[in-house]
Amino acid sequence: MTAAVHEHRPTVTFLCSPNNPTGIVEDPAVVDAALAASDGIVVVDEAYAQFSDWSALDLVAEDRALVVVRTFSKTWSMAAARLGYLVGPSWLVGHLSDVVLPYHLDAAKQAAGTLALGHVDEMDERVKIVVEERERLVEGLGTLPVETFPSGANFVLFRVGAGDIEAGHRVWQALVDRSVLVRDCSGWPRLGGCLRVTIGTPEENDRFLAALREVLV
Repeated sequence: MTAAVHEHRPTVTFLCSPNNPTGIVEDPAVVDAALAASDGIVVVDEAYAQFSDWSALDLVAEDRALVVVRTFSKTWSMAAARLGYLVGPSWLVGHLSDVVLPYHLDAAKQAAGTLALGHVDEMDERVKIVVEERERLVEGLGTLPVETFPSGANFVLFRVGAGDIEAGHRVWQALVDRSVLVRDCSGWPRLGGCLRVTIGTPEENDRFLAALREVLV
């Protein structure tokens, strides 16, 4: 990452943590290294951060060109609202205010976001349940012949078979035939044979594990 920043000197460097589709959470040292290497702004995309145990919000300061962007789409279940926000130093937020479009956010979205913030406790409880189910699902995957990637998000990426596109698609189709739908990532760069499952209800997660066991064992 630092080599790429030194070579290309980007104005903006993006880090995705937890990463999509792997779910991997960047170490704080990676963010610090990006800041040290960059002459521009470092943006940490934290769409799934509430599901992880660390956030770059702890690193935001007036003397750092670091911003964190988040969305209401995931933890708040408000994807249709297309609502997000940024946390950063006041001087950077001030520059954004100078160039923002006059009607970039309609009144309905503003009202929805404001109302959502009145239910933080409920959101936190839902996130807690998802995290508990994620760990239970990872434990279940550990009993099957798959490679599981560590996740700090509300999904888990795992690799099946010989780790090629055909193996991944075969398992994906076999799950679909059992009315279980996951994301087929097996054709993505460096993700041969990989599928991604979103954490659902306990019943949905049990059904997924049972179907996958039927397919693989």
